[in-house]
Amino acid sequence: MKKMILFSVSLLLFISANAQEGETFPSIEVMNLNDVSLTIPENTNGKFSLVGVAFSEDAQSDLYTWSQPVFSEFMDDNNLSSLVYDPTVHLILMFTGANQVAYNKAKKKITEGTDKNLKDNIVLYKGAMDNYRKELKMKDRKKPYFFVLDKKGKIIYVASGRYSAKILQDIGNLIEE
Repeated sequence: MKKMILFSVSLLLFISANAQEGETFPSIEVMNLNDVSLTIPENTNGKFSLVGVAFSEDAQSDLYTWSQPVFSEFMDDNNLSSLVYDPTVHLILMFTGANQVAYNKAKKKITEGTDKNLKDNIVLYKGAMDNYRKELKMKDRKKPYFFVLDKKGKIIYVASGRYSAKILQDIGNLIEE
């Protein structure tokens, strides 16, 4: 009986931690590093999408650990595995609250330090954060969050933290065409 109760509690915690799965990703207006404005998920072109979100410097550091593996796996035309996948990839850096003051300076620095092949994929958001944090259940400011969206913009997978080969493999399994 104790095992059944423990299992039920564990299942409930898992479900509530991932309650955003199955919900549509909230619409967010962003600007890529080529100064093109777009709206996610509306501008994901009916493709599976991987959306990374960071809203603190600590989270940005962890988000960057994903950059090269995600590029190699899903975006590099010279890599065989990228032929299997064709997702839209966006890494959102959020400037909210007092950090909005640093937006222009940070954008310039990020743009200068980013490979030209990734400038469409790294996007910046400047504005209020509370609604996004609540809707996406992003509780820890120090972690980046990753959302896999289906072709209609519904969240089908959520992960957070530093790069993990296992999580990248799980994402690949979900978006394989």
